[in-house]
Amino acid sequence: MDWIKKHYDQFFLALASLILLASAVLLANTAMHFKGIFANLQQGVKHNTTITGLPVDVLEKSTAELEKPMLWNPKKEAGSLFVSEKYFVQDGKPTLLTSGTIHAPVPNEWLLDNGLDIQDPDVLNQDPDKDGFTNLDEWKAGANPNDPKSHPAYTTKLRLKRFIKKPFRLKFNSLDGDMAKPETLTFQIDTIDLKQKSQFRKLDENIEGTKFKVTKFEHKTKVNANDVEENLSELTVYDAEEDKKVVLIYQKVVDSPDSYALLKYLWDGEEIMVKKDKTFNLKPTNDAYKLIDISDSEALIESPKGEKIKIPPLEKP
Repeated sequence: MDWIKKHYDQFFLALASLILLASAVLLANTAMHFKGIFANLQQGVKHNTTITGLPVDVLEKSTAELEKPMLWNPKKEAGSLFVSEKYFVQDGKPTLLTSGTIHAPVPNEWLLDNGLDIQDPDVLNQDPDKDGFTNLDEWKAGANPNDPKSHPAYTTKLRLKRFIKKPFRLKFNSLDGDMAKPETLTFQIDTIDLKQKSQFRKLDENIEGTKFKVTKFEHKTKVNANDVEENLSELTVYDAEEDKKVVLIYQKVVDSPDSYALLKYLWDGEEIMVKKDKTFNLKPTNDAYKLIDISDSEALIESPKGEKIKIPPLEKP
């Protein structure tokens, strides 16, 4: 480094000489190949007089498509050729009226087909034909909401408001005899109000003070939650005069066949009190229906045609 500092003029002269030498070598190499490049340029251009044919099949196909008249097929195309599709703004977004569901669960198409006001928020609760059934009722039944003769069954308006239980007055308290020989068994029967003395009866014997007769015994047991075998034997008593059958359970109070159902008729708001195994009439046809069974969750009725119909509970507001 000290030599370069002292003889810097000689250093730069040597460096410039090297650069000039490299440039000369590059120029000489280019000059050696120049003749070959120039010779290729002098060969000239080869002329081709053959003309390649155009793909006319594509052109003919496109021309044929253009010549076909445009036809509107309403079976395949939605909407109208001259009228735009109808939209409804829901939650700030446009919704196509002919599809989707604005008033769940009823499809938009059903409301439009029946001429109902889809923009009315209360449209499902309305009754345009005044037959006592809402548009929602009519849709569920596949009925016409604009025809008062087309509507769901009147029983669809029935609801179980309350199950009014009454305990059966007789109670099966004990038995004596050989289980293998039911004809030898004696059954102790008491009244739950204890106003009468105990009665001891065998199969096919009448129970004094009542219209019931002992008709059947069935021995049953069940292991309870405490791993103890519980006696759940059943004693059937029957009232032939009123065709009533009651199954008494060993040492338990059972429901009376005289239990009641309080029904709410949503068609006109009427409440109907009906006793089990009794009939009641429904407006406006006044057809008679029979209450077959009842529980806390539903009632079972029978139509004049013998159809069994379940009545759901009334929804609490």
